[in-house]
Amino acid sequence: MKKDTRILNGDIKANKVQLITDDWGNLWEMSLKEAKQKAYEASLDLMLMWRKGDLTIIKMLDYWKFLYREKKKEQKNKLIWKNPDLKTIRITFKIWDHDLEIKKKQALKFAENWHPLKVSLMLRWRENHYASLAFEKMEHFVSLVEEVYKLEWKVRKNWNNFVAIMKVIK
Repeated sequence: MKKDTRILNGDIKANKVQLITDDWGNLWEMSLKEAKQKAYEASLDLMLMWRKGDLTIIKMLDYWKFLYREKKKEQKNKLIWKNPDLKTIRITFKIWDHDLEIKKKQALKFAENWHPLKVSLMLRWRENHYASLAFEKMEHFVSLVEEVYKLEWKVRKNWNNFVAIMKVIK
């Protein structure tokens, strides 16, 4: 956890300060003693916001509430910038309908968390003779999840693999 380097209450050193209220109202310039008295009367803390030369700006606020709001903002920013992982679902061309439904439910769970989806089907050895069946199976699975996913890459065959990339519909 990062160390808090804010200057509060008794640690503030200045003769004249410009005081700002919790709702960003400006109380203009006054002595530090007057600012401490106003904060004490309002049961609030003083926090140094900015200092340059003789000008010192301090804010009167509830410090614990301020920390709580900062923590919530930080958590929200983490969620915004978090990149969803590409999830992969592998099927075979011999997969049964019940198993396809299970894979569909799995894909819907991925969609709840906004994860893009990669559907892959790999043919082995003699299965390469059934490429048309495999393509149909891929198309069928794509049509099953079309209500929440849209096809970003159409179903493509790369040697003995069929791959489709899908993105969640917003």
